[in-house]
Amino acid sequence: MGGTDYTDSITVATADGTSQVITVTIHGTNDAPVVDLNGASAGFSTTLNYTAGSAAAAIAPAGTVTDIDSINFGGGSLTVGFTANGALTDQLTIQNQAPGAGQITVSGNSVSYGGTLIGTFTGGTNGSNLVVTFNAAATQAAAQALADHILYANATSATIAKTVTYTLVDGDGTANGGADTSSVTATISVTGSDLTPPNVSISHQLSSSQQESTFTVHATDASGIQSVQLYDNASGAPVLIYTMTAAELAAGSVSGDYVHTFIDGAPPFPVSNSVHQISAVVTDNSSAHNSSTAVDSVTFKTNAGGGSSSKFTAPAGTSGEPINLALTDPSHEGALITVTVKDVPSGWTIDGATHNADGSWTTQTNDLHGLTVTTPVNFTGAAVLDVQMTWINADGTTGTASIADNVEAYAPGSPIFAWSGDDVLTGSHGNDLFVFSQPIGADTVHNFDAAADQIDLIGYNGLADFADLQTHIADDANGNAVIALGDGQSITLDGVHSGALTASNFVFDQTPVVNNSGTMTIGDGALLPLSGIVNNSGLISLDSTGSDTLLQVIQHGVTLQGGGQILLSDSAANMISGTGPDVTLVNVDNTISGAGQLGGGMLSLDNQGTIIATGSHALIIDTGGSVVTNSGTLEATGSGGLTVAGGLANSGMLWANGGDIVIHGQVTGDGDATIGNLSKLEFGGASSTDVTFGHDAAGTLQLDDSFDYSGRIGGITNDDRLDLGDILFGAGTTAVYQANQDGSGGTLTVSDGTHGAALHLVGNYDANAFKLADDGQGHTVVSYNPAEFTLTGIGNGAISSDFVV
Repeated sequence: MGGTDYTDSITVATADGTSQVITVTIHGTNDAPVVDLNGASAGFSTTLNYTAGSAAAAIAPAGTVTDIDSINFGGGSLTVGFTANGALTDQLTIQNQAPGAGQITVSGNSVSYGGTLIGTFTGGTNGSNLVVTFNAAATQAAAQALADHILYANATSATIAKTVTYTLVDGDGTANGGADTSSVTATISVTGSDLTPPNVSISHQLSSSQQESTFTVHATDASGIQSVQLYDNASGAPVLIYTMTAAELAAGSVSGDYVHTFIDGAPPFPVSNSVHQISAVVTDNSSAHNSSTAVDSVTFKTNAGGGSSSKFTAPAGTSGEPINLALTDPSHEGALITVTVKDVPSGWTIDGATHNADGSWTTQTNDLHGLTVTTPVNFTGAAVLDVQMTWINADGTTGTASIADNVEAYAPGSPIFAWSGDDVLTGSHGNDLFVFSQPIGADTVHNFDAAADQIDLIGYNGLADFADLQTHIADDANGNAVIALGDGQSITLDGVHSGALTASNFVFDQTPVVNNSGTMTIGDGALLPLSGIVNNSGLISLDSTGSDTLLQVIQHGVTLQGGGQILLSDSAANMISGTGPDVTLVNVDNTISGAGQLGGGMLSLDNQGTIIATGSHALIIDTGGSVVTNSGTLEATGSGGLTVAGGLANSGMLWANGGDIVIHGQVTGDGDATIGNLSKLEFGGASSTDVTFGHDAAGTLQLDDSFDYSGRIGGITNDDRLDLGDILFGAGTTAVYQANQDGSGGTLTVSDGTHGAALHLVGNYDANAFKLADDGQGHTVVSYNPAEFTLTGIGNGAISSDFVV
């Protein structure tokens, strides 16, 4: 037995007949055990190829354990621990096999072999060493079976090679220079799981009566989408209100738009005409189950039931002339109704009502159908009036109703647009063009002059001329002409018989023209639809202070020209959106600035002018599945930054100028980008854009897919950074710079041993001045730190210095 002392006595006889006993003591030395993790194959080490998030796997299932001078490992131990690139997410366990001969089983912290206890263990979790302490029943066969059934797992690791060391102590000691310990290593080559959370945005649309609320969650992720859940926090804490069905998930997987509609104004949470924060939590299909959350503010005004109700209307007409308020009798009994209108802008009048000292207007009537509002002639835009109504029911109880009355006033001579829900339009004394773009709701037109007015039908397939339309026109029971357009869409001409209509009253797919040289204002919570060519040499402002404020682009879109401005207030609730992803906003030469959303997943964008994110809230460009086209300038100066949710075809300029720009999709084209003023530009996908750091920029270029970045980078100084999201930082991460022969630049190659990126730099650089660091999330940051200040001589008490560039 190794390490045991043996004593023997030898009797020695001499020639003279005498003898003597000689005692010989043999001091044994212990031989170390042998651990071969590779079994019958060459070498002692082995490699486990493991994909993060998969089931736990045996590191060395074919390993062997031998010890030539020991029958058991009593008093010894087996320690398995990480000696390179270990992490808290690493888990080492002992496989618990089915009980039986030759099987390893685990109960609590006890380990048995073939049903016999062979030791106890500690650790193995969260990157710690797994230590098994043996008793005398731990034979060589037991120790070998144990070593073969050590398992590794990691749910969220990046791609990396780890080293794990097996240290076996046989328990026989090291007396007389013996050895009792053997160590051997194994490599665990981990293929990283997808750690990138989904890209998520959420938007909503409400029907004109608020009886339907449709939420669109735009989500993309390379691993696919596993679940989409909607939460509401009106009660103070997020409450799950809906989980999208398998059918909704399947439908959304094609376009990236996951859509659900709550019907009849009754989402499964309390509604109190207040602002609700509806959040979408999206989880991807990766093994890490990454998730992202996006939030949408929405004010629900739904029927409350009983004698109280709250609704929404959107009447439209001409500035300076009466506009029907689109009110209907909430009592259904012809009762005398007291109407109080609040939040009326200065200079507006409620026709026939009394102007109260608090700024509200009051009238009593049993004919709400005829109530109108008149705006100043120089007002253009939309504002929401708070209409409160009370009456006495036949049973003596008091009934109440409230209306959010979105009044749209267009300049004299301008087309009057219907929005995408139920609408009420009012004609002026002039020649009016009423524009109805697919889709609309059940619309009504007051004061339609059959001798002079026209209706423009846009986007209605199969309706090309008056002959096509005639079969769709009939009188209702009151003798009003009704144009039925299918799918619940209709136009009722109040007081006009169908027989009075001729071909001259209709045009088809004619492009409307809107001229604005002044100010067009969309107030907090209001909406205004536009279409066609908008010659804007003035200002269009969206003035949200927290409520959804919408400039709605209807079929087939808007061409914005004239050199003017669209100014969005510093609120996330501003939105310029379309009625479908095929609706396009072409910004020829206007400056669009502020915060909020451009697109909302329902608009294509072609920017030839300037878009600037100036607010503390983000300006988010979300065009759904379409690629944003930019031949102008996309700039960020505000702390909220500019986000492009999808891809970008860029032949213009990107300018991170005090605010960050994040582009989640692929960037193509031969455009340029500039980083300045402590800002960051992030490309979430492949990009071909040339990037220049401005003077004293102290900026960051973040490349989440640096391998597929083909642009050039210039102007890097010691306060700038390159953040490479796909290059892991570790001891094996390297950066090598090779200058071009003409001195115009060179190639900086950065590699973590598995992934590499070749970055093309413009300018003169010191090959030894590029430094690598961790960005705090395990990725590599490259900085440039040349020798800037060098003492060149000390004499006569003076110090001279050179700056080396």
